[in-house]
Amino acid sequence: MLERLRQVAFMVRDLEEGHELYRSALGMESCFSEDLSQHGLKNMVLPAGNGTFVELLQPTSADTSGGRFLERRGEAPYLLIFESNKYDQLITHLRSLDVRITGETEEGGQRSAFIHPSAANGAFLEIIESPQTGNPWPAAGPNWQRIDHQPKTRQLRQVAILVKDLDEAIRKWGEMFGLKATSRFEASFTKLEIAVLPLAGGDTFIELAQPTGEDAPSSRFLEKYGEGIYLIIYEIDDSLAVDAELKELGIRYTSSRQTENYVNLGFNSIWLHPSAMKGAFTQLSQVLVSDNPWPPAGDSWYK
Repeated sequence: MLERLRQVAFMVRDLEEGHELYRSALGMESCFSEDLSQHGLKNMVLPAGNGTFVELLQPTSADTSGGRFLERRGEAPYLLIFESNKYDQLITHLRSLDVRITGETEEGGQRSAFIHPSAANGAFLEIIESPQTGNPWPAAGPNWQRIDHQPKTRQLRQVAILVKDLDEAIRKWGEMFGLKATSRFEASFTKLEIAVLPLAGGDTFIELAQPTGEDAPSSRFLEKYGEGIYLIIYEIDDSLAVDAELKELGIRYTSSRQTENYVNLGFNSIWLHPSAMKGAFTQLSQVLVSDNPWPPAGDSWYK
């Protein structure tokens, strides 16, 4: 019932500063900006490739939900935005499970609903009805399809949500959204047990991850912030080229080529430290095999 992960929103203190960071690090240029004063926000939307987007949000004052989030959490991932082509069926289903829906909107014939973080392992979600117009994603503005500029990323591929109980989280996301894990493995180099759940469209994924070691960064994150959005994963074409560009920019990162036990997985990765990306732990992955479009999801998910 969730077709695609279309957009990830990040709360930042300064839109222009955030835009400059994403431009220099990931080659992303703003295609749309609007006044969201009804929500106490203003925003910029940046194409990440293949119809997926990054959204930067700046609170208009400290006395707003976004302002309070910044005060409590600092700059960080804020909202996951999904497209659904079964909106009525999904919302009815979620209500039958007593999932906490904090609000619904309708604008220009398009509907959306917000799911409270307490219902989704600490992740704030928005579900948007698939548009029936010529613009497949109006949230990115009227002209994004005509923009020639291409980012360094091919697309937003996967978002990891850190959880306390992986089995229970898999059950919950399956019950709410009909998702099934196609891959489950322990990543010794990050001390995480991971399950990957493909969305219905077959090109974006939810990762649920549980720490396996008390001294792991993920365990410290969980202790400090609780469950929630942990890692944003983009696909890239050339990890060597991006590696060189990041080094030139002086951005703090780690490459899988320098990471013990990260071998024969079908992809190379670069991890940008949250301090370098305004609180957003970021992974850039190049697929190295020709017979599997996204190896982290397993060997047969696409067949």
